[in-house]
Amino acid sequence: MIEQNEIDFARAELLAADLAGSQVDANEAQKALAYLRSKRGDGKALFTYLQAVVSNGQVVVRSRRTIDYYRNLQSACERHLRSLQGDYEQLLATYAWSLQILRYYRAVPDAAPRRSVAGNDRIVEESVSQVNTAPPPAPEIPKIGDVFPGKILGVDDTAMLIEIPGFADDKALGVVEGEGLDKRYKVGNAARVEVAGTRTQKSGRVIVSLKLARKA
Repeated sequence: MIEQNEIDFARAELLAADLAGSQVDANEAQKALAYLRSKRGDGKALFTYLQAVVSNGQVVVRSRRTIDYYRNLQSACERHLRSLQGDYEQLLATYAWSLQILRYYRAVPDAAPRRSVAGNDRIVEESVSQVNTAPPPAPEIPKIGDVFPGKILGVDDTAMLIEIPGFADDKALGVVEGEGLDKRYKVGNAARVEVAGTRTQKSGRVIVSLKLARKA
């Protein structure tokens, strides 16, 4: 189970966007996660594993395309996760969460952000432009039935406010209604939610009605 309080959400979103832009196969990235989980307490194990696969890939994988996945995965992890290698729990939680976001970005490509942390702007933009030289499409409001992991912006005993990926909260805001939510969820953590409906305020801001989604 992912420990929500260990996740670096900003870093996870950037890593997921980088992996999506490089077209990394989520299933291959999941294998690296499984290896990291088997090396409890050793944050460096992820980078050792990726280097071993890239250097001796012909031993464990048959496809040249798969080797390319691992090269791109290694590059992205070096950029976004290397600084976390001394904190195994945060590294594990952040990497695991980024793969959940990656699967969402694959299902809803327009939701993938085109952002980067200071110092990495050029690198992230290059990774995206290698795949798509056209102007990036504008983000779209999730549709009814869409399920995604949303960052919690606010919560009390009657409602919870959820960030809509790709949108500032003054442009779009998710709302989950229910009693006792403040006893189960905390601001800054994440909740898996499903879109139940939308409405637009006079200001133009879209309110997305959400409900808690069942665990996959």
